[in-house]
Amino acid sequence: MKKTRAGQDIKVEDTLLADEERVTSPARISATLADIHRHLVPLGVRLEPDGALYNSLLARLDAIQKRLYLDRLTPDEDRAKLCPGQKIGVYANLRGHAIRFSTSVDEVLLDAESRLYLVRYPSEISDLRRRDVFRVHLPLSQRRHVRLQRKESNTEFSAQIVDLSVKGFCLELNEADIDQEQLGSRFEYSGMELPDRRITLSGEAVLVNLRPSARPGALSAGFAIANLDPQTEQSLMRASLYYQREARRLRA
Repeated sequence: MKKTRAGQDIKVEDTLLADEERVTSPARISATLADIHRHLVPLGVRLEPDGALYNSLLARLDAIQKRLYLDRLTPDEDRAKLCPGQKIGVYANLRGHAIRFSTSVDEVLLDAESRLYLVRYPSEISDLRRRDVFRVHLPLSQRRHVRLQRKESNTEFSAQIVDLSVKGFCLELNEADIDQEQLGSRFEYSGMELPDRRITLSGEAVLVNLRPSARPGALSAGFAIANLDPQTEQSLMRASLYYQREARRLRA
């Protein structure tokens, strides 16, 4: 939550939806899904609206039967196995657009080496076109750590960078390090290494959301960078594009 000048409480997430477009055209939905498949765009999958975010990939699609084949979920596949009839939320970043939709699992396909989830084409997708919602998940092999310290405290702790956007970042941290009461609080971050910078990034960021993580005993914490300058924003954009290319390369 954050305060307006009038003292009213609003959800931080609500401010990110101003440029959201609801797409219901079957032709546009099919074209968007085809682009995601063609460009090997990494997917995020949630089993619950406020649940942990798992990684997946659109392994193939059936344009005639209007079915999608999602790859196994990572990390921790055993905790994230899907069942027929289960509803899921799917998220992707396509050329600077944040795409998200809901669907349901029709069938689980198993063989000796793989697990695929057969899901239906969505009847509606949400398309957010603002640059500040362009977000990319870091490949596991590329994840770095950053140090955090709450402005009102001397306690410092370390967290792993899960994803980046041009306005902020998401960290995976231990449950004991942060709680819901700190939403809206400012933290000093330091030691953030980016691919294109010789020096580490540091500054202030506001805690805007807190969700369960796929790792037991951990939380995913979203931060919006305060007083963002153009140079930092440009560095974050270049880093996001770099990590997206890495994720595609590893999936190929």
